[in-house]
Order: sequence, then structure tokens, then C-alpha cells
Amino acid sequence: MRRQPVQQRGAATVSAIVDACATLLNDYDYDDITTARIVELAGVPIGSFYQYFPDKRSVVHALALRGMEEYLGRVESLFTEGRLAEDWREAVQQVVAVYLRMLVEIPGFGRVRFSDLLDGHRLDASVDQYELMAERLRDLFLTRFAVRGDAPVMLTFRMAAQTADAMFKLAERVDPDERAVVLRTADGVILKMLSGVFDPA
Repeated sequence: MRRQPVQQRGAATVSAIVDACATLLNDYDYDDITTARIVELAGVPIGSFYQYFPDKRSVVHALALRGMEEYLGRVESLFTEGRLAEDWREAVQQVVAVYLRMLVEIPGFGRVRFSDLLDGHRLDASVDQYELMAERLRDLFLTRFAVRGDAPVMLTFRMAAQTADAMFKLAERVDPDERAVVLRTADGVILKMLSGVFDPA
């Protein structure tokens, strides 16, 4: 973003722009979305768009970051509100369930999520969103579960995060009757990876 909004009106403008982009991403490819389409759907002047965003790519990146923060916020509530399972495997499955619900509930989340690529376009080479998410998840899990394995902790969480996202994207592309197979396989792979951290070596 060019700058962050400091007043409620500016925050509402930014939110409307990002929401409009999310809606458009559900129906169009990245190359088919223009700033004109975004501002028309958002109901804001083009000048307001450029006041906060230099281009459409920056809006998509803001959408990806917002999705990541929303996801992590929901996950953190599991840890802080006493709803987290006592077994680390069940806790992982709860965290995954949050992710899968968001794919259904939140416009645009299924298109950008945490990837730095959208339809082959790099959003921001300076930010590795998988690493950011993996760091936060690692920190949350280590507050509740002891490391008893010998796998490299941060690397394992990065691998799990990136593998999960790739598998979930595949689940969206296969036939409906194959989706459950992909999701079960993803579940098994994620748990196998993290067992190297949380199960005794």
C-alpha cells in the first residue's frame, strides 16, 4: 500500500477496495481484473484507489495478507479460548478445519490464500507469506505441546504449511468424488511431518 488509512473513512475505503477485489477474483482471472472494475464494484473514486494502492497487484497482496491474519486470528482463538484439543494431532486437525471453513466462507480466500503467486503473477517477492504463517503456527503450538522429536522445528512447519496449501488447492481442482481422498492424504502427510517434531525420536 502507498499508505495506511488513519481515519475511519479511509479504512472503510480500503476495506471496500479489498472486498471488491476478493469478489472479482471469485469470477475472473487476474489478467481480467482492472483497477476500473475494482473501483466500480467498490463504489469509490479512482483517485481514492490510487491514494492507497499503486496498482491491482498491491490490492491482491493486501487481500492475501488480510486472509492470513484472519486465519491466524481464528486459530489463535482456539488456543486462547480453551477450545484446543489436548492431543497435538487433534489440535492440528482443528487448525486445518479452520482453514477449510475459510475456503468456503470468505470470498477470494480460495484464490490467493498465502501464496506469493496468483495466476503466475508474483505478488511481493520481499514477503514469504508461508514463512510468516509457519512462524506464527510454530509459536502457538510450542506454547502448548513439547518438542520431543529431532526434526528441525521451523523447517518442518514451513514444509507442512506449504504442502497443506498445495494439497488443498489440488482438492479444489479434482472431481468432487476424489476430493475426500486428497484431503485424507493431506491430513496424513501433515501429521507425518509434524510427528517428527512432537513425537519422541
